[in-house]
Amino acid sequence: MDVKKNFYRGLGNRSLPVLFSVLLFASCQDDLQTSVHTGPGIRFSVSEDKEWHATRAAGSPAEATTPRDSLLGVLPLQAADGGEGLYLHAMIADGIEVTGANGQTDEPQTRGSLVGADNFYDSFGVLASVYTGTWSEDSCLPDYMYDVEVTEASAWTTSYYWPGAGRNIRFFAYAPYGGQGIVLSDKTSAGTPSITYTVPTDVADQQDLLVAATSGMAGNTAAAAPLSFAHALTAVRFTTGDDMMAGRITKITLKGVYGSGSHTMGSDSWNGYGATTDFSQTLAAAVDGAANQEVTPVAATFMMLPQTLPSGASIEVVYTDDLTSTQRTLTASIAGSQWPMGRTVTYRISTSSIVITPTFTVTAPADFTYAGGSENYSVTSCAAVSRPGDATRTVPVAWIAEFVEDDGSGGYNVIARPEWLTAFTASGNGGTSATTFPATVMAQQGVTSNAHNEVLQSAAPVSGTYDLSTKGGTTAMNTANCYAINAPGSYSLPLVYGNAIKEGNENFSAYLFSPQKFVNHLDMAIGNPYIYNNANCTPDDAVLVWQDEENLVTNVRLSPDKHNLIFDVPQATIKQGNAIVAVRDTDSRIMWSWHIWVTDFVPGLDPTVEERYDPVKTPRDKVVTNYQGAQYTFMGANIGWCDAGTTTYDDRSVKVRFTQAETGSTQVITLTQASHSVVNSGNQTYFQFGRKDPMLGAIRDVNGSTVDKTFYPGSYSFDKSGTGKVTIGTSIQKPHVFFNYGSAKPQDWSATTYNNLWHISGPKTIYDPSPVGYQLPLQDAFKGFTYNGNYVSGNYFLSRFNSPYTSTTDYTDNFGWEFYCNKMTGEGSYDTAGGTIFFPALCYRHRENGSVNLLGDTGYYWAASPFSNDEGYSLFFTGTSIWPVNNGRTSGFAVRPVREK
Repeated sequence: MDVKKNFYRGLGNRSLPVLFSVLLFASCQDDLQTSVHTGPGIRFSVSEDKEWHATRAAGSPAEATTPRDSLLGVLPLQAADGGEGLYLHAMIADGIEVTGANGQTDEPQTRGSLVGADNFYDSFGVLASVYTGTWSEDSCLPDYMYDVEVTEASAWTTSYYWPGAGRNIRFFAYAPYGGQGIVLSDKTSAGTPSITYTVPTDVADQQDLLVAATSGMAGNTAAAAPLSFAHALTAVRFTTGDDMMAGRITKITLKGVYGSGSHTMGSDSWNGYGATTDFSQTLAAAVDGAANQEVTPVAATFMMLPQTLPSGASIEVVYTDDLTSTQRTLTASIAGSQWPMGRTVTYRISTSSIVITPTFTVTAPADFTYAGGSENYSVTSCAAVSRPGDATRTVPVAWIAEFVEDDGSGGYNVIARPEWLTAFTASGNGGTSATTFPATVMAQQGVTSNAHNEVLQSAAPVSGTYDLSTKGGTTAMNTANCYAINAPGSYSLPLVYGNAIKEGNENFSAYLFSPQKFVNHLDMAIGNPYIYNNANCTPDDAVLVWQDEENLVTNVRLSPDKHNLIFDVPQATIKQGNAIVAVRDTDSRIMWSWHIWVTDFVPGLDPTVEERYDPVKTPRDKVVTNYQGAQYTFMGANIGWCDAGTTTYDDRSVKVRFTQAETGSTQVITLTQASHSVVNSGNQTYFQFGRKDPMLGAIRDVNGSTVDKTFYPGSYSFDKSGTGKVTIGTSIQKPHVFFNYGSAKPQDWSATTYNNLWHISGPKTIYDPSPVGYQLPLQDAFKGFTYNGNYVSGNYFLSRFNSPYTSTTDYTDNFGWEFYCNKMTGEGSYDTAGGTIFFPALCYRHRENGSVNLLGDTGYYWAASPFSNDEGYSLFFTGTSIWPVNNGRTSGFAVRPVREK
């Protein structure tokens, strides 16, 4: 019938789905009577399961080099006298399969006499349990239907009915009904029924045992109830392999295997094995040397209990070769191997052994950098297939890869591919030589930490409005153009020209130089230290000019009497940075401006001796002895210095397990993105020779290029495009502009030549950009950094520089020079007792266009001393030279002041 054909078509999988509807009325514990309802009886409908299939392609050679079956091993069949034997190539296939008379693999069958698509059993037995609530292994009984036969002849129907609402029902089934050796657990035994099965000794009586079990179903379902039959035994077959000598196999015996055991219906295992037994069959299998000839035909398939074969288990083959007519009894041990449930184990008999020697090599890619990108890994996957008398053939073997993690017990758990691994080839066809594949990872996100910012953020705020010129009212007034801020809070500074007030008194020498008088924003001579006491200098408001960190300085304003400028440094946003604040007149012209340097460096603390420079430590002043023996106490950092943080990129990795198909060989490699730590270059403000106002710093971007540091405009933006010479007054009105010298010499931004804008050899002036207590150094201060106080370069690198550095790598890694503070005692002779001082290599702003280049390659530092009408003395260095030199005054250099004497 059509229904039967449709049903059988689906029997090629591990389970046979059968749908039937049952109307029942019984219970595990209730004394329920059969219903008198006259509803429909049990009927069966059939669905097709398309996933049940053989694992070896139809007609494929039994010993193909890349079989879809899995090779369990090669077992030698030896004669009792130890003479030449045969070989068993043990293969395992998914499902119960059978080979037809034409030698081609048909759909898997289900009886062994194997039950196939055309010969499903005519009946099967059903057990059913009705219960209320949830299923209980302790109380539910298969007492409603117990071993009820359901037949094809009755169109798969019975007279039972669904038990109705409020009850549940479970079904258990087996086939064939009443089969030989099948013993069911008693109907009074609670829980899931079991089958005790004894394998018949005669192979002809061995049948393919099928078992099914449902989960609980509602008692009022009254619809098709699915039964999914699974093969409960293992099919054991024998065929010929390659190089089988012509002859006859007349007997095969499975010796010392378990012949009885118990199976809980619906489970995937057996237990309760009995004694071991021998199973034999007499054959008349003539073999002519061709491969894939059936030794055990379909009807002679051993249908055995699934088991791990016990000690002493073996296979015995009686074989007579045609050439000598010698009969041999050959034996191979199979102890310890497995016969899995629902599978076919095929033993292929050959007169020689195929030897498969796999080659499986996976070479991991190089570690990825924190920046990400692609690296290649390689896979060599092949196998050398050989047998006596034949040339060895090397064939590709496919492979797959999966991502794994350690499971804590020496094994692995499969995991998903990590998101940061954006490209990876997870399978290949194999090859006899290495094939490369790219793996691509994302850039790792760095985390920047800055110990100096952390110091500022943890500092207690100043109380009230802190007067910077008196250190909060604790000292006499000392003014400057630069004030260092070490904590959050509100601050004030008096409207005084530079350092025109010292120790509470007017500091006339700072602005009344002869013969030239220093001028204010109107280019008028300054007559009084207090801005508002000079003609036409009426304060109107105070503004933020620009700053290089967002919200570093806020709420810039004048005091009610307009004699002080007030601003805030919020605790939420405090960090190292620079800002310019200014007071303006009634015409909105900047009358004077001040540099606010937020830093953890505290000016004026006692100098320290440090054996080596540590960028994490807060700097302190250092005493440096020059070539002539004069001592200068250098400020611990350049003016406007901001220590860059350390950016850390964590490592990350994932294990990849590669598996070679068929052989099962594995290789595990690790893809690693290495950790990385970058101590970024710091940054500083730059100064044009003689100007008091800082110019914006520069930094290296993520690509290593030099770029201007980001700035945040206040009332003005930093402007490096200023052209031509200007007056002192104009430069005061425009502290945000980097002026060049135009096209005419002298190379000075100032239209009027001053030789003493900072100072020549005396006290500092009101234009000196240094904080209170410091001033620009003279050129001699830098002359202790070489063995002779002069220019040194080239081949004398290791012996003439006053530094602990031993290679240019030290210089480039640290972005600058580390010098000994004490002068050298001779060429190649160092005095380390004074410790070291560090000078960063932050290049300069170009005198023509204001750009900064080669950050980290060169360093330029102004001295206060003029060299000529358009040049000033400075310190210049690279990684291979140091040179106290002169440069055009328009250039923007670093300033490293020394203590006032």
